[in-house]
Amino acid sequence: MKKIIASILALLSVTGLSACSEKAANISETSQTSQNDSKVTKLSKTFAPIEISDNNVINSARVFDMMYEDNDRAMFSPLSLNMCLGMLEAGAAGETKTALDNYLGNTNYAKFAADYLEHAEDFNFKSTGATKYKNVFELANSFWWSKDLKFNKDYKKKISDNFGAETESVDFLKKTAACEKINGWVNDKTNQMIPNIISEEYLSDRTAAVLVNTVYFESAWSSEWRVPNAKEKFKNADGSIVDIDLMVKGCGVFYENDKATAFSCGYKNGMKFIGILPKNEGDFTLESLDIEGLLKNETDKYDVTAKMPKLNFESEFPLTDALKAAGLSDIFDEEKADFTPMQGSADEHIYISEVMQKTKLELDEEGTRAAAVTAAIPNAAGAMPDVEREKKEVFLNRPFAFLIYDGEAQQIVFMGKVAAL
Repeated sequence: MKKIIASILALLSVTGLSACSEKAANISETSQTSQNDSKVTKLSKTFAPIEISDNNVINSARVFDMMYEDNDRAMFSPLSLNMCLGMLEAGAAGETKTALDNYLGNTNYAKFAADYLEHAEDFNFKSTGATKYKNVFELANSFWWSKDLKFNKDYKKKISDNFGAETESVDFLKKTAACEKINGWVNDKTNQMIPNIISEEYLSDRTAAVLVNTVYFESAWSSEWRVPNAKEKFKNADGSIVDIDLMVKGCGVFYENDKATAFSCGYKNGMKFIGILPKNEGDFTLESLDIEGLLKNETDKYDVTAKMPKLNFESEFPLTDALKAAGLSDIFDEEKADFTPMQGSADEHIYISEVMQKTKLELDEEGTRAAAVTAAIPNAAGAMPDVEREKKEVFLNRPFAFLIYDGEAQQIVFMGKVAAL
């Protein structure tokens, strides 16, 4: 029988994040401020998922570095991409599954996803104090499949049970209507931060499905930033100097390895913002900073003064080549890709044709607002004591990196880099 070849917009993830401080106030860079910042709301549950190896942090950094290239500023969501790849892993077999397992850092991401979705609920609670920002951390998944193709019922049940995925059939030949439906879902799940990700150029008579992940995060800072009246200088990677609007606060957590120093400032819901300053001036790669090692060197024995610029930028990257380089080339190969557990017929053959991601970040003294969208196209053929302590300062006044980090689950929600302002 002649094989059916269909293009699946198989992977789409959208991530949104928003956070804000309470009313701006002068703060002193003292132990008391640092102590307040280190006090974050205690979550009601302890997260104990299957283990995720350091390979995933390394792979995420490599993917980011490859797609970053000559950009001044960029942001990437490893968690969002992982969720999308995890939905593919749930329908993969053979060497394709092995490659996805190696990238994701475990052999059963579906189980991790189920645990993490339950864990994420603990970040949703009513805000206290005078703040307009809610404490929200929501993940959503969906599977949009072609009405002209069959997909394995067990696969659809697996991603529904473990990823909470909504499933719906779509006529991809009616491109405008299909885009409007998927983009409307994305816009709603990201609270209008990401209005669209799919365009008609990605849909064809080969399109078999679209998998979508969204992440939305919103929280107030655990303690306020202040904004000095005077501007400060920022030294770009090319050596040029620009004036910046500076934000300052005391933080209670410090990190250091032989590559970088970093500070951590908490959000009220328990997440962390980690600002990372390389020890060497000029441009750098995230992989070179040994982020997984840096995170293991966390200490709260210092009073840390954090200084950083306000940020506002967006970026868009193709991820296909970066994922191929990170060990996932087989999933893009029509002959080698093995998604037989996903397929509804032996006459079909699923493979991925393209992956891309969009991000947006707004960060100032009032808070942080960020979003990321990842899309992939598979094809189918067929608190501390009041004592004087040593002081540290981390001033992000030259090229730096940053994370939005779930410390309890050790998950990087966002990673980013600023080489020029």
